[in-house]
Amino acid sequence: MKTLKKHFISGIIFIVPIALSLWILFKIFTFLENILGNFFKKFFPNIYTPGVGLISLILLILFVGFIANNFLGRKLLNLIETFFENLPFLNKIFGFIKGLVKRITESKTDIFKGVVKIKFSNEMYTIGFITNEFDNNSFCIFIPTVPNPSTGIVLILPKNNVEVLNISVEQAFKLIISMGFFSSPNATNKN
Repeated sequence: MKTLKKHFISGIIFIVPIALSLWILFKIFTFLENILGNFFKKFFPNIYTPGVGLISLILLILFVGFIANNFLGRKLLNLIETFFENLPFLNKIFGFIKGLVKRITESKTDIFKGVVKIKFSNEMYTIGFITNEFDNNSFCIFIPTVPNPSTGIVLILPKNNVEVLNISVEQAFKLIISMGFFSSPNATNKN
């Protein structure tokens, strides 16, 4: 029975990461395919095959990128952006998404500048990520939620209320996403 249990656990350790990776890849492909794929299914059902939507999306992105990198195209895209920036309500959404995309794609520095440990009460701590620094006295810190680290809360705390950890952002994310199962052996105070 012990051998059977050992084989079963070994199989799970091998299969689950592969299955989840393939499932996530499939979901990403399906999402990207449906952006333009639904248009082809509706208006050009004779030429639609799976993958046409994704390939069309990639070609569209490359075409818009080509237009954005020449003088006349840049002027045209600036007019379109100005139009969206002047629409009530939509301008807030557009501005936020545009700023976020620019920050992610054009920034030379990482989005997260470090990992900190924050004390909540006598014996409770959590991990957060430094996103910004204010007037050399405070950190802006993003604290992700588990198991979905793309959501969380933002705190502004004095620097002396946090402990900067000597671990990489990737190690901290692995710790958070695994709900604490994986920990870094070198998680110590940077100072």
